[in-house]
This record gives sequence, C-alpha cells and structure tokens, in this order.
Amino acid sequence: MKSIENNIPKHIVAKIDELSLIGNQYAAFDLDNTLLIGDIGEAVFAILVKNKIVKNFGWKNYIDLIKTDREKAYFKVIEVMNNLELRLVENITHDLIHTHAIEIELEGYRIPIPKPNTIMRSLVTLLNTSGIQVNVVTASNRVSAEIICWEYFGIHASNVFGARVDINNNKIIKIKFNEVPYGKEKVNVLKREFKNKPVFTAGDANWDRYLLSYTTQNGIRLWTGKDSEFKKLKEKYYKNLEFNQLLSE
Repeated sequence: MKSIENNIPKHIVAKIDELSLIGNQYAAFDLDNTLLIGDIGEAVFAILVKNKIVKNFGWKNYIDLIKTDREKAYFKVIEVMNNLELRLVENITHDLIHTHAIEIELEGYRIPIPKPNTIMRSLVTLLNTSGIQVNVVTASNRVSAEIICWEYFGIHASNVFGARVDINNNKIIKIKFNEVPYGKEKVNVLKREFKNKPVFTAGDANWDRYLLSYTTQNGIRLWTGKDSEFKKLKEKYYKNLEFNQLLSE
C-alpha cells in the first residue's frame, strides 16, 4: 500500500483518509486526459479514418466540427461506427493499447495514442482498496472505453459508462443515439445508476465541471487539465470546497 501511496501527492492521500465511508461510496472519473494521457475515442476514430474504414468524415472534418459544436462532433465520431463489426473496433483498441508508437499521423495532424496516467492508476488502486468503487463516465465509445479501462486500470466493464453503442446478434454495431456522456449527461448517468453522489470526482476540461460539481459537499474534486483553467474554476465554483490539481506527467 505504501508503494502505491508514494506515487500520489501526499495531500490527496490525506484527504482520502478523511473521507466518510459510511455506506457504499464511489468515485466517478472522466477517462480521456484524466485517467488517460490522450483520448481513446479520438485515437480509434483516427485509425478508422487512416485505414479508410470511415471515408465520409475525416479528421479535419472532426476538428472543424469541434470548434463549432463539440457535442455534435462527439456524436458524429460514434455515428460513423454504425454497421462496423464489433471485433474490428475491439481489435483496433487492443492494437492501440499494445503499440509502441506514440502518435497517429493523419491528414497533416499528429493524434496522440493514449497511455495511462500512472499517478491516476495508483489512485484507482488506492481508492478500490479503501472501499471506494471507481467508475468511469466518458463520451468515448463504450467498447473501447471498457477495454482500456480494464487493461490499464482493472476497472470492470460494469463500472464504465461510455457512449452507447448497441450490438446486434451478428456482432455488428448499431447506433441508436440515446446516450453520449458529455457535460451534464455525465451527471444524468450517475443519477440513474447510483442513489447518492460520488465522494471523489476527476476531470480535465471546463465541461467536466458538471461532474465535479456533483461531488458530495465534503468530497474531493481533482483537476487534471490546464493550470490556467484550474485557477478560474477554483475561483468561480470551488473556492471553499476541496478542489485539487494533479499536474500532468
């Protein structure tokens, strides 16, 4: 246990020790650029485009759409997976996890291949051994999210809530848009799945503030994003609450 704790900032370990753990308490973390350094949903999409499996919506199209409507862009990345074989998406995800490459070159862009944030990996282990179940809510596709959460963090698929993709009897992906956990939707997922609020949350972007704000009053909020945004959020929303920053590796 001590070797795990040595990898986590001491003040965060101390705060975890102070948490009230009466009843079934849980943590809810964002995945991309929070547990991971990089974005698994974007990386899988990039491979689909690079290998010409997806032809009618490229990486530049995605980047341009992000600038005008982030939520629509996230939906589009899921939508293009319609009618793909489940095994194909699973294999791409496993290949990304096990590759020695650090990025994907595509249309003049360099897309990072996600790796685990080792401090967050230690934190997941500490929380689980402390009796706090770790759950993940992410806008990345559920198939890839479940695989990478298990491979890197030992988080079971039942504790991973990603963008909904349905699988038919022939193992073909069928998209029925009813859930892409982004922004407020992350909180809606938690309200549906759990009776109470999480005692520990973590995120990296402004739209994760809905998740962070859903933490119990005396719980822990952890920021893994930019320092400048941390200071703004601290001042505006969490001045008198437990809001900690984890500097990027």
